[in-house]
Parts: sequence; structure tokens; C-alpha cells
Amino acid sequence: MEIKIIDLPMITVIGKEGLCTTEKNIVQELWQEANSHFNEVAALGMKNPAGAYVGFWGVMSDENKSFHPWTHQFTRGLYLAGVETYADAIAPEGWTKWVIPARKYIVVDIEPNRYGEIFDEVMNNTISEKGMKLAGAVCDYTEPATGKNKLFFPVESL
Repeated sequence: MEIKIIDLPMITVIGKEGLCTTEKNIVQELWQEANSHFNEVAALGMKNPAGAYVGFWGVMSDENKSFHPWTHQFTRGLYLAGVETYADAIAPEGWTKWVIPARKYIVVDIEPNRYGEIFDEVMNNTISEKGMKLAGAVCDYTEPATGKNKLFFPVESL
């Protein structure tokens, strides 16, 4: 597993928001909703110089929207499925805008069939091995140009 540690500036995401719980994890439903109505926000998506979208984010937060980790052993919290936008973008009706603070992240590539395994490995071993602690909610990221999926773990030094 390749591990990178990066400083990510503040990012803005407009997407579909919902509460996930142990009883009802609605992440896939939120992505289906966002994808089926993407034309409503397509013009707001940030693009690279080649004209491709910069990224699609599954941003997580505690229920207070303070970007703390999910509660109940990471099974309860808010999820926003959306596209990275410019800071001044205005979310259309039915969409939600989150501004994620600048932070240091441990970033790892994800293979869909190993999501849980990789998540647990980073949470239980990698972060502490790097002399760090989790500093907020983990985010999913998909890079449109490559189709690669990544997990971003916000961290800070111990």
C-alpha cells in the first residue's frame, strides 16, 4: 500500500448530503442521487487546464458539521457525495455546499474490494506508526482523469 502525506488546501464540495447510521448506510443512495442529477451542478465543478473535473469527493463529518470523525465506531455521521467546486460557487436548491478546512492528510489508493481492509489498516496501524493521530473525518476521493479512488485521512502530529 502506497502512503503519501500531503498538505491539502481548503476545498469546496457541492453534493447530496445525508445521515449514515449502522442501520442505514446511504452512501450509495447519495452517489446515485448526485450522479443522476449531476447536470444541475456540472457547470460549477472545478476543472483542470485540460478541461477534466478536478475530483469527486465523498466527504464525511460528524453530525455537527465540524468535520470530526463519525461517531459510534465510525458508523454514524454525515456524508456528502459531490464534485469539487470553486469557493464562491452557490449550491442550487436540493444540493449542499461544504467547505473542508485545509489540513494534512495521509492519502492511500483504494481498491474497491479492499476498502474496509485498507481503512482499518490505516486507522489501526499506519497513523500511529507515522507518529500522528486522526484529526478529523476521513474522505473518499475519485480522480476523474484516472478513475483512481483514494482515502484521505486528516492527521496531525502527536
